[in-house]
Amino acid sequence: MRPVLSILWTLALVAFVAFALTDFAGLAVSPTLIVPGIQGIQSGQTVNSGMEFSGNWTHDSWGTASTSSYQASGGHPDGFLEMRLFGTNARGYWWQSFNVGGSQPYTGSVHLDLQIVGGLTSGRLIVSVDSSNSAPDPNVAIAVLSYSGPTRWTSTGRIGADARLTSRGLYYLKIAFIVDAASGPVDVGIDNARLAWTTDAAVVLYIPVPLPYVVILSQDKTFFLSYYGLIAAAIFLVGAYHAVRERKETSRAFKAPIESIGTRLRSRSAWIAIAQVWMAVTFFQVALIYLLTLAGIEPTSPINLTPQNAWVLLFELANAGVYEEVIFRLLLIGLPMAVGSVVLRIMDVNRGATGNGPGLAGRYIGGAWRYLIGGVLRRDSPKEALVAGWAFLFASSAIFGLAHAPGWGYWKVVPSMVAGLGFGYLFLRHGVGAAILAHFVNDYALSLAYEGIGGVGLEALISLVFIGLAIAGAGFLVWYVIDAWRHLMGLVARFRPPTRVPTVPPPTPFATPVPPPFAVSPTLSPSPPAGSWSPGLPVASPGAAFRDPGRIPREYTPSFTPPPYGYPPVRFQCPFCGWVEARYDSGRFTCTRCGRSA
Repeated sequence: MRPVLSILWTLALVAFVAFALTDFAGLAVSPTLIVPGIQGIQSGQTVNSGMEFSGNWTHDSWGTASTSSYQASGGHPDGFLEMRLFGTNARGYWWQSFNVGGSQPYTGSVHLDLQIVGGLTSGRLIVSVDSSNSAPDPNVAIAVLSYSGPTRWTSTGRIGADARLTSRGLYYLKIAFIVDAASGPVDVGIDNARLAWTTDAAVVLYIPVPLPYVVILSQDKTFFLSYYGLIAAAIFLVGAYHAVRERKETSRAFKAPIESIGTRLRSRSAWIAIAQVWMAVTFFQVALIYLLTLAGIEPTSPINLTPQNAWVLLFELANAGVYEEVIFRLLLIGLPMAVGSVVLRIMDVNRGATGNGPGLAGRYIGGAWRYLIGGVLRRDSPKEALVAGWAFLFASSAIFGLAHAPGWGYWKVVPSMVAGLGFGYLFLRHGVGAAILAHFVNDYALSLAYEGIGGVGLEALISLVFIGLAIAGAGFLVWYVIDAWRHLMGLVARFRPPTRVPTVPPPTPFATPVPPPFAVSPTLSPSPPAGSWSPGLPVASPGAAFRDPGRIPREYTPSFTPPPYGYPPVRFQCPFCGWVEARYDSGRFTCTRCGRSA
């Protein structure tokens, strides 16, 4: 069975490498679309929105006897446009043309203030945006607001116009009012009417908690291009860094004996961990989508790809792989763990637990920065650090999942949370770079197809590889669940009090004959030869923790060389967690797993 699993593991990893290479190829090609898109960003709006003068707006009686006028005062706050509608079924509208250009897609919105005076009983405000200079159609208007009587100056709020601004060209903003019922003439005042549009792309930097708070929102082209270059460079650099840094671990995993599936699964190579985690997360998401579809629930998606908006999507997907990992992993996991480590290390320094060497205390406290970028936690890390890692991992993953609900719908919360757990594990175990790479590979999966490269054939091939990797992820998901459970149970066991040996009463005086001098006890065996020595069970003293071999992890391999024959060994087992290795410093042993001194 193990050889079969090793072969399947190898095939899955090779397929993942090929799949990831298509992502990097897509990132290399993306500047040909993204850079021109950024350079073409434009924005604009209608004119004379404050009605400071009579002009730029045209009135149409819409086939009725409605009249129009400009009022220089009494508006909100100054001048305004006014229509007089003479009773039931009267109507009329104001319109203004405007041009839209530059990079697509576009986003736009309309704002206006409205006042109604007279005998209105019921009526409708119609706001329409289209490319035809004809009467507004209430059935395709961007907003239809109902009123049931006279109204003081009030704002309609934001009215979205994105769906109408589909291409470059000339458009018309139309603001109409229809009197459905009235007891007399109705005067409708319009002020501060403006449609503003812009290319729907910007650099948006935000903080996710307690609610998303935007720190920077900029369409400055120089800043935009520099930011995009930084994002692309970061992805390429961390990919190359981990490929070179862990090349020996990667090679060792692939060259391991065919039955050594454990060696492969537990490799310290970040790229191997990225592949395994990504496949596990992908299987979960694909399986959930399939189950939702069977249940009659159609998963929604905000992605509506067109040749015009592909550049924005490519930028946002690359940005998500970097910025979201910095925010949700580095900020929500690494920063609180680093701060906590600083506090604990300062406490250690104050109680003199770090030695007295020159600069030693400063270096010891400064070492806490490593938690900020991740890649620090191991199975033998201090149990307090592991508890903090578990807690921040689940908290940040929950926030990460909820952050996807507004755009994708609530069905996306659970799979995004599972993805957050996978990315968070990579952050804790291998660092923020590994989390960035996993997120990038996930989001840029079909980037070449978005760029129109390879046609339908390449898109179909990439999709087949994606499905195959998702199927392989079922095994990795099961393995990670089992391994995580073992880690959690091992952590819980480290908080249990150690087993104590009952105090042995002293022997009765003169009950045991005293052996003659220099006599050799027949129960003692000679020391084993060098290279085969292993620590035996020490004699427990009253009130001391008993050395329990069952608490030593099964995968433990001594990292020290046994002393040669004739030299007494130094035997250590932590009285707090049962570990058998320690660092010796300033006359004290410090456990390498729980960090306590004995």
